[in-house]
Amino acid sequence: MPLKIASVATDSLSAEHNLQVGDTIISINDHDINDFLDLRFFGAEETLEINYQNSRGKFKQITILQNWETPLGIEPVSHKCRTCTNDCIFCFVDQMRPSFRKTLYIKDDDYKLSFAFGNFITLTNLTERDYQKIFEQRLSPLYISVHTTNPLLHQKMLRYKQDFNIMEKLEYLSKNGIALHTQIVVVPGWNDGDELLQSLKDLTSPGLNVLSVGIVPVGLTKYRNSLINIKNVSPELAKELIELSAKFPKTYCSDEIYLLANEEIPSKNFYDGYPQLENGIGMIRLMLENWKSCKEAFIKEITAINSSFVFVTGKLAFKHISKIAEEINEILPRKISTISIVNIFFGTSVSVTGLLAGADILSQVNTLQNRTAVLSSNIFNENGITLDNISKTQLKDRLGCKLLIVNEDFSYWNHI
Repeated sequence: MPLKIASVATDSLSAEHNLQVGDTIISINDHDINDFLDLRFFGAEETLEINYQNSRGKFKQITILQNWETPLGIEPVSHKCRTCTNDCIFCFVDQMRPSFRKTLYIKDDDYKLSFAFGNFITLTNLTERDYQKIFEQRLSPLYISVHTTNPLLHQKMLRYKQDFNIMEKLEYLSKNGIALHTQIVVVPGWNDGDELLQSLKDLTSPGLNVLSVGIVPVGLTKYRNSLINIKNVSPELAKELIELSAKFPKTYCSDEIYLLANEEIPSKNFYDGYPQLENGIGMIRLMLENWKSCKEAFIKEITAINSSFVFVTGKLAFKHISKIAEEINEILPRKISTISIVNIFFGTSVSVTGLLAGADILSQVNTLQNRTAVLSSNIFNENGITLDNISKTQLKDRLGCKLLIVNEDFSYWNHI
């Protein structure tokens, strides 16, 4: 569908040519414009012949000559996400309880969002036209959820009905110059052991343009009443995953796997620039590295505040957050403590801080009068809302304290 304009920047080329909110761009230089990537790709040429329909239904044409100093200035309406057509045995969305943020129930599987934001996709809903668009616009790298390269097991785990071969699609993308970041969600008894070994051999083979392979444990909540029985990754299996991944290049286990195995988090050099940071791979190491460089500034700031502080974190990061608190207390005795929140909302096996609900924080943290709660930014969405729709202000008021929100990688912070 043609792309509707949500806003036009003041002093932009589009504003100069009287494009307005509500106008619909039909084509640029005879190329159909259907989404934000079309606009970005075809809108990058020096001369733009734009056909559009204004908000009153009249068709018009303008020519814009770009000077590379003044922005084009078009903000399209929000992209409608393409959703997943699979029925994966381990789907986290299927394990949600009601009353969370509405966006958490969207099963996105959109190659455009994969390119733009690093969302992992399965490729099972792509058409040949989609592939040709990927090739034409050089949408690289893409982030692909592989899980297994065995086509029969792949279909069994993702439960789609059409003919599909994941290796054939990865080869197709690679041969057309598209680089790939891949992930395997390990489901014990399904795609571990020999199956995982073969998948890693396939993904790191010379025929594929794979930049990284991420290995993450399956995430299970307590809301699996009518779902297939799946086991958590055990400490013993976690150790095996670390040992196996070490045999292959560009292959990284998630932080959770190292902590499950009670192994040290690797050095920053191991992560080669953190290619899968948003997948929980290397986040703790980056946090510790940023803490080293930000330590002086952070301590200086909290020294000036007439308050004691409490780090509020999930079980996964508790050990490392506690070490940071100990370092602070060596300089500022009894200035800061740490509380580990048990995830009752999802289930106790869920240990990452980013999946903490506001209700669990409120139920497990006593009123912090005259103290400041230090929370990770990844507890909140971009609007400052927790998974269960509690705002930062509501959390602050109900805890009876101030908040200090620290970015999850400890690169910056701000007071609430």
